[in-house]
Amino acid sequence: MDSLPTGADALQLFLEEHLELLEKAREAEVKLSNEDIARASPKALCTRGLALLNLCVSRSYTGLGGKSVVELSPDSSLVSGGMPAHSLKTGDIVKIQEQLSTLAKKSQKKDAQDGCLTGVVLRLTSQKLIVALDMDKPHLSIDTVKRLWVVKIANDAPFKRMTQTIQDLKATKPEDLPTIIKVAFGLSDYIPFTKPEYQLGFFDARLNEVQKEAVLFALEAKDLALIHGPPGTGKTQTLIEVIRQLVARDLKVLVCGPSNISVDNIADKLGPLRIPMIRIGHPARLLPSVVSNSLDVAIKHSSGGMLVDDIRKEIDEKLANAKKTRNGAERRKLWDDIRELRKECRVRERRCTEDIVRVSKIVLSTLHGAGSRDIMQQKFDVVIIDEAGQALEAQSLIPLVRGPSKCILAGDHLQLPPVIPKADDSSRFQKLELSLFERLIKLHGPCIKRTLSVQYRMHETIMKYPSIGLYDSLLLADGSVQYHLLSDLPNVAKTDDTQEPLVFWDTHPQGGFGEDETEAYESKSNRMEAALCRHHLQNLLEAGVQPKDIAIITPYNAQVALLLDLIKSDFPNELSEIEIGSVDGFQGREKEAILLSLVRSNGKKEVGFLADERRLNVAMTRPRRHLCVIGDSETVAHGSIFLKGWMEFLEENADLRYPDTLMLLS
Repeated sequence: MDSLPTGADALQLFLEEHLELLEKAREAEVKLSNEDIARASPKALCTRGLALLNLCVSRSYTGLGGKSVVELSPDSSLVSGGMPAHSLKTGDIVKIQEQLSTLAKKSQKKDAQDGCLTGVVLRLTSQKLIVALDMDKPHLSIDTVKRLWVVKIANDAPFKRMTQTIQDLKATKPEDLPTIIKVAFGLSDYIPFTKPEYQLGFFDARLNEVQKEAVLFALEAKDLALIHGPPGTGKTQTLIEVIRQLVARDLKVLVCGPSNISVDNIADKLGPLRIPMIRIGHPARLLPSVVSNSLDVAIKHSSGGMLVDDIRKEIDEKLANAKKTRNGAERRKLWDDIRELRKECRVRERRCTEDIVRVSKIVLSTLHGAGSRDIMQQKFDVVIIDEAGQALEAQSLIPLVRGPSKCILAGDHLQLPPVIPKADDSSRFQKLELSLFERLIKLHGPCIKRTLSVQYRMHETIMKYPSIGLYDSLLLADGSVQYHLLSDLPNVAKTDDTQEPLVFWDTHPQGGFGEDETEAYESKSNRMEAALCRHHLQNLLEAGVQPKDIAIITPYNAQVALLLDLIKSDFPNELSEIEIGSVDGFQGREKEAILLSLVRSNGKKEVGFLADERRLNVAMTRPRRHLCVIGDSETVAHGSIFLKGWMEFLEENADLRYPDTLMLLS
């Protein structure tokens, strides 16, 4: 086990390094976004799905916090059939500005740039884009512009929260640091768990003995407790039990995660249990099933919320009058009134928020959202961080600086680590990829965690190599999934494919299919592997496997694009249900059948992304009943000891097949 430096000096060095690296990473993300926008024309950005052109304001009104909301629709004189294809989604940060002709003067372009506004995408439909604007100034400037365009930009708010947290810790004397921070950096000893004499009554009768032990460990650990949840082992189910037990003890709990979806997954499971909770976060970024528990809805139904609604209506009336009047003095007076009303709206809304959060036993937020004023002013007994293995260390520290008495972290450090933009190729940035979850394991060893070992997702054969290669052979397949196959699903025929849990199409005997030639550092693709995916997919569909139960994943975005084109051409009706995406984007997900294209096949035996064991761990643990691996065993085996072991395992345990090139080309 790698050792980590500990003590006050080591902590200060950590804080100084992280402050510098976070700032460089923030600059890199903003620079990449800005340069991308500056370098490419609006039309080129639109082609790449990052922008929408030829939009007009169809409606504007006042939303939560007195914010202006605009609805943008395609200009019907130029665009027919609604919104063109794009990759924008709810929660994205966008910039809105006037769309000028290519013949516009420099002064006009500068005026358009100066007058641009930013906002958050609230909602998208086939006909409109709804954006909540981040501003206090009038938005008549875009209301009166005939044509607008919208482009996605970088969001540096999380970096600012992380940086502020590091600065706060840096300014605190070591002896005044919260106990959890001291334990995390070796300034205080970790006090081992002592099993209590009492018998705990569990709310969830479905918990297995390992999960029960993890719950008890989390409840009774003094300062810190880690729940290590390998794929499919019921980590979320275990966390829900922990939360219910904490609430039963009348403790105030803050539940966090590195992403909105990680937090919403917990909120979604708590919902049916009718446990009172508040989800902090922009409504645009929440799952529909969670919105009813959001802060916005709670404010709306509070006594103060009705007054806030009245203020919003008054703002909208004055906005409408401001658009109509031609008198400059009258318009200025209206805008002065609007500014004052917005200020009053924010003040009253803040009071409602404070009241609601103060009385809530469970508050849910993203990690960087935990640095918001809504949460920072509150005191929590316990902080729970889910998917802690995917969280940057500086992210995980945000909810801990207020000194909760305990922190429970749940995750898996053997799956994908946190992702952060790098300002250069320096190995120094690897320091940012160490999560607090992994730090605690390295620092205090296995005594600080409990590992869930019974998995409820994968067929035993699919599970076996990840268990051997990464989890010390600890994983056990529950009887409910141990031998389940695609042929056990309703209306699925028994075929050579549906009765095999693990299939390996080895392209090496054909000399490998050869990855497509691309320029250095660009994403990789492999046309023949894509064709083999199509062939295997067709066999599964013909056997009766439902398209919604199948996903095709690959480590390379270029292969994703190639697969999308191929499947769209051959299976246009099924494309909307068959998921095709990157391995990274599929973490935390599962399907009945997964087709995995490894792509790499070359004379130099270079494997690129495949060398990352954590990425491969995610790839091989997504399927429930069927995993089809497609790759060149000779190239892949040279990538690492882990990959060599995997290729040997597939040759011995999978249904080994060799493709016929003529068959694929027919």
